[in-house]
Amino acid sequence: MSKERIFIVEDDDTAAEDLRRRLESFGYEVCGRAANDAEARKEIPKLDPDLIMMDIMLPGSMDGIDLAIKLRWELNLPSIFVTAYADQEVMARARAADPLGYVLKPVNDRELSAILEAAFVRTFSEKSLRKSEEIVSAILNSTTDAIIVVNGEGKTVFINPEAEALLGISDRDAQGKEAPELFTLTEIESGRPFRLPAALPANSPVRAEKLRLLNRVGRSYIVEMTLGGDGSGRAQRVISFRDVSRLHEVTDTLRFTTTHDQLTGLLNRNEFSARMHRALKAGEQERRNHWVMFVDIDHFRVINDACGTEAGDALLKRTARRFESRCGPDSVSSRLGGDDFVVLFQGDPEETAAGLAEEIRRDPFVWMGKQYPITVSIGIVPLSRGFRNEHELMLAGNQLVHSVHGSGGNRHEFLSEADGADRSAVSTSDWISLLHEAAQKDLFRLYYQPIEPLSERASDAKAEILLRLAAPDGTIIPPGEFIGIAERYGIMPSIDRWVIDRAFAAWKRLVDRESPLSQRVFSVNLSGMSLADEGIISFIIEKAEEHLIDPARFCLEITETSAIHNLTSASRLIYVLKDRGFRFALDDFGSGFSSFNYLKNLPVDYLKIDGSFIRNMDRDRVDYTMVEAMSSMGRVLGLQTIGEYARNDKIIEMLRDIGVDFAQGYGISEPKPLE
Repeated sequence: MSKERIFIVEDDDTAAEDLRRRLESFGYEVCGRAANDAEARKEIPKLDPDLIMMDIMLPGSMDGIDLAIKLRWELNLPSIFVTAYADQEVMARARAADPLGYVLKPVNDRELSAILEAAFVRTFSEKSLRKSEEIVSAILNSTTDAIIVVNGEGKTVFINPEAEALLGISDRDAQGKEAPELFTLTEIESGRPFRLPAALPANSPVRAEKLRLLNRVGRSYIVEMTLGGDGSGRAQRVISFRDVSRLHEVTDTLRFTTTHDQLTGLLNRNEFSARMHRALKAGEQERRNHWVMFVDIDHFRVINDACGTEAGDALLKRTARRFESRCGPDSVSSRLGGDDFVVLFQGDPEETAAGLAEEIRRDPFVWMGKQYPITVSIGIVPLSRGFRNEHELMLAGNQLVHSVHGSGGNRHEFLSEADGADRSAVSTSDWISLLHEAAQKDLFRLYYQPIEPLSERASDAKAEILLRLAAPDGTIIPPGEFIGIAERYGIMPSIDRWVIDRAFAAWKRLVDRESPLSQRVFSVNLSGMSLADEGIISFIIEKAEEHLIDPARFCLEITETSAIHNLTSASRLIYVLKDRGFRFALDDFGSGFSSFNYLKNLPVDYLKIDGSFIRNMDRDRVDYTMVEAMSSMGRVLGLQTIGEYARNDKIIEMLRDIGVDFAQGYGISEPKPLE
């Protein structure tokens, strides 16, 4: 199997060598490198690479953006930009080059690998489509048309072998018959009968496309027709049919594969965006009572990882089939990627969302004889709201459903008029720029939420460190609005490092001021992307020494899903940092309860029970039983348990009664600024 060939344009020798090493470790062939535009324009045409890794800031007469545009225009060569600059102006210029992706410096292996894979899938798809179209064209050009000659009285005098096959009659039997005795024609689009004209314009043949021909034996073909004289000067006419049935079949297949998700058969992201664009262009009256529902399968990755991708695919297909039955035959459904779905529908949004969630919840997913309860997070956006384009609507919907998912999932939420009223119009590139600027200019803010002991065996009281973003207008943006984008574009590791550094420094200041808050154990979250960050362990140790903190006063939280997905990295991080005195909590515990064997490799101190079970345990007996079971498991394993999303006194007392060691939630305290 041939390797994809990549050419690097990078003026920094160290960065170029680092990128070459990473690309070759992924199995790609680095066929060359240039340090400026002149070298690139000289070498690239000779080497004919498949892809250019392009640094935006280059010395010479052209920067990376202008060079990428030139290569795309002259050689049809795609580029991926590698840059440390993500401001709005640069990103706007870069879009003119139609890049296949952006990789932000410092380069992250997982981000780089994912972007390259997506880039080559796109280029392969485009090449395959062009090749298929060329093959279809070649087949059609090599075929002979069906020819029928009729005299001035409309009687058939000759048909060729191709016409014999098309009409299902021999030349001998066809002679003397009029056209309606041999075939009928209808217009495909309108369904109306198509009649041959009685007279022909002088020296001008009549042509018609998209006709359905039904022959005398009942067989149907899609044809293109040309009707003209035979050139003899007699009153004879020649009817020529080209059978394009196969072309239409192939075209329909190609159209389907380029507009639909191959796994589920739903529309893909690009086609759904096009439909949304047309829907938003419709009048206000037409958009009324139309809704866009964003659906995310809670804990899908756990099923996919624990049972395999075959099980994950089966769950995705099963979920996709529910949309039409629940949302109606006129709804438009799409799989955006992964386990993210979106549906455009008309009707009662509350009834539709609640009914879909309940239908999924009461029908567990069964695989290899085992049942797995499935829940979904749903965000609902009104189509009538004043979005300027489909991108704004999609961004608002994605942020909303990620917020629902991040707060425990298993529920639906509407986008209110106040929710993100201004930020829903913020482009992805603006968010990326804002998040990078926030880390550089300290625009993030640290909050905390108390975690109070409930049992006698509970250790010190704790405080979970939470993150907020201060917008340029002074408003405080909750994490649900930006964490999804930070994860999708590989920004979470740098945000995690910002939080660790500032949390350590804040704890030391509180200790120096003898603040009561410093007596609590600080719980700091680590994202799944940071678990795969090779430098995160040394960074945490370095910052702990720099700020003179007591590691025993810090608990690092990792989610169960990310721990399972990065089991080796998570295990190493826990073992190394526990030797230094840090504590560890497994967050969202129970979301991946199909197997707990992984706990043998994760020596954590606390199990933080998934809030989706706790928030309704005072009203749902099943949720109560699940929490009780997980609390019992914690005691058997010698681990202390924490119940999050404890929203009222009743839930707190229930947690205390069944032996949960700590409680956290609005029933105890809302989040507050750390300093």
